Amino acid sequence: MMNKRVRLLSLYVISLATLVCPAVYSCTTFVLRQGNHLVVGHNLDWISGTGLLIVNPRNLEKFALVDSSEHPIRWISRFGSITFNQVGRELPFGGMNETGLVVEQMSLNSTVYPSKDGRSAVGACQWIQFQLDNYSTVEEVISSDTLVRIVDGTSKFHFLICDRFGHAAIIEFLNGKMVCRTGNDLPVEALANSTYEESLSCYRNLGDTQSDRSLYNFCTAARQTHHPNLLAGDSTISHAFTVLDSVSQGLFTKWSIVYDITNMKIYSICFETPTIVGERKIFVKKREDAGMKVVDLKGWNFNCTDASHVLDLDCPDKGTVNQRFVKYSADINKEFIAKAFTFYKGWGIGMTLTDEQMDSLAKYPESFKCVAGK
Repeated sequence: MMNKRVRLLSLYVISLATLVCPAVYSCTTFVLRQGNHLVVGHNLDWISGTGLLIVNPRNLEKFALVDSSEHPIRWISRFGSITFNQVGRELPFGGMNETGLVVEQMSLNSTVYPSKDGRSAVGACQWIQFQLDNYSTVEEVISSDTLVRIVDGTSKFHFLICDRFGHAAIIEFLNGKMVCRTGNDLPVEALANSTYEESLSCYRNLGDTQSDRSLYNFCTAARQTHHPNLLAGDSTISHAFTVLDSVSQGLFTKWSIVYDITNMKIYSICFETPTIVGERKIFVKKREDAGMKVVDLKGWNFNCTDASHVLDLDCPDKGTVNQRFVKYSADINKEFIAKAFTFYKGWGIGMTLTDEQMDSLAKYPESFKCVAGK
């Protein structure tokens, strides 16, 4: 079990996730349906695109990284998943599991998580991993609110979730309570960085989107996905990337992701993270040269008796990349944690970790136990 020092460290690291998609970097997520084809699109608009695609096995016994004053949720992962991680394994920004459940987050400044009560606790990013580990439907995710609550003083998220049955949900935490929108309460399946209620009102009433990037992204994505009008020869995947391009913030869009739930594939484009020299941010690659990676979830054995695998999102490979993943190690985990924090520091964000702290965080997944067959 991790000691108090490492648990406190975990809060410090998880709080970094609040820096993902603040108001100036308005991330966007949407559901796109075309016939029987179901996909979810997501843009990460942020300063850094460094990170790992991580294969998370099933049948791992885990516990949440929370302060020692809290009661951490404990669980055994039922499902394998593939996630996008920037600040370490187990702290994803989003992903899809082997049942087709997709969970993505965006920042929402008005988020207020529940007060302390009898439920077990989990951090905001690890809440995503908890859902992917345990559930296959939107209904199950919503029901987990009776079991677990998010404890996070700074990572203010709301979530868009979709499952293989075509059910979608927006989950927000407002005034200390979970607020869910599904079915008829979710007429437009999109989300940016404003509350869903405010976004939907703007869309329906043709409100001002020029002075609010979040509302612009929501309304733009809504118009192109609510009643999609695909061009001749345009696939659902290519249309999803067209929508993502229409809400891109240029150099600040770092990841464009399309989760193909119908065919259990993940398409992603990772754009350049600048090199920082003094106060200069230097870009040397053309955005149009960024290659698309495809991961086929049907090609993975998610059993925990096999090692987890990872792929550098910035690797030059294009096309199907299943064979390009390498075995996960704590050293790789630490390398990317260090890379993220070094970049944040160079950008002027005043959050640092000592080498010892990064080492502790990198080794946290070694506390997981494989219980396959038990």
